[in-house]
Amino acid sequence: MTKIKYNYKTTLPKEANAPSVFIGGDSFVKYLVTFNIIEDNQVKKIKEVECNGGSTAQVNYTQSYKNWYITVHQNGQLISQDIFNPNKKIVFIKIDGRALGDNLAWFPYVEEFRKKHDCTLICSTFFNDLFKEIYPEILFVLPNTNIDNVYAQYYIGSAKDDNEKYSPVNYEKKPLQSCAYEVLGLEPKEVRSNLETLVQKIEFNQKTICISEFASSDIKMWKEEDGWQKVVDFLVSLGYQVLVISKEKTNLKNVVDLTGDIPLIERCFVLRNSEFFIGVSSGLSWLSWSLGTHVFLISDVTPKEHEFQTNVTRICANPDLNEINYEPENITSSDEVIKSIHKYLSNI
Repeated sequence: MTKIKYNYKTTLPKEANAPSVFIGGDSFVKYLVTFNIIEDNQVKKIKEVECNGGSTAQVNYTQSYKNWYITVHQNGQLISQDIFNPNKKIVFIKIDGRALGDNLAWFPYVEEFRKKHDCTLICSTFFNDLFKEIYPEILFVLPNTNIDNVYAQYYIGSAKDDNEKYSPVNYEKKPLQSCAYEVLGLEPKEVRSNLETLVQKIEFNQKTICISEFASSDIKMWKEEDGWQKVVDFLVSLGYQVLVISKEKTNLKNVVDLTGDIPLIERCFVLRNSEFFIGVSSGLSWLSWSLGTHVFLISDVTPKEHEFQTNVTRICANPDLNEINYEPENITSSDEVIKSIHKYLSNI
């Protein structure tokens, strides 16, 4: 009997080298491999590959989750078929991005995939310590780990080069979380990493606010000159203690300077116990949201759908953006930020 092996483990995500089919036997025997996708109870043919024995056929279509149905014919006769089904199997999902915000935005869909398919889920992130205690049913490994005997493997990453084999999402035009739910074939809904239990909730002697002026790039930062200082002065006038928690050094006055390379768990502690956080489109904004702390998000460069939509006060001078634009026409004023904070405080 001819040895036929179906493989759903992607190792080259930008080439989408899975699924593939290895056919053993003599090299002079010809086979026809047909890669299909089942959608809405219909079989959609994606690609036919003619190959000889002793070779591998690849579809190179997408590394995203699909309901694959693959057939192998010899001389017009069906000799083998396989329907993709990760239920009760081992699946490895790799967070293919180093940024804190990316990991926080994408990880909750790993858990959604595990629950939907009732599979053994292995995951690599660049922030395993944030997740491993809260999600004990997921097995965590370090990035760039190779595990041989997995049924399927996916990479969650962001791309703007329109390489749909790697990702069906251009993150500059779609919500950041869509990079995850599109690749994993999940419902397009907002899901939060529930990090509240990561640190203890206490009460400080003085009510505190956390802020961070910085993002992964200068082009994502709030551009009003002295805007941050005006906001700080307003908060201090109300009796709040303002903590600056960015890794980058601050020049702001009348603040508690907690800047520097401080362990992330300490950032979680002060964020969890603050009244709210004020930041830009950054990892610390995603972290605050994941901890259940309200976020004031100042971003004139990203569309309103790009970040999370719940427990957030979004402040943007360009509300009609439909994609990321790092050269915005307008800049949010400090008056608008202060007005938004005042409105929020009057309603709590």
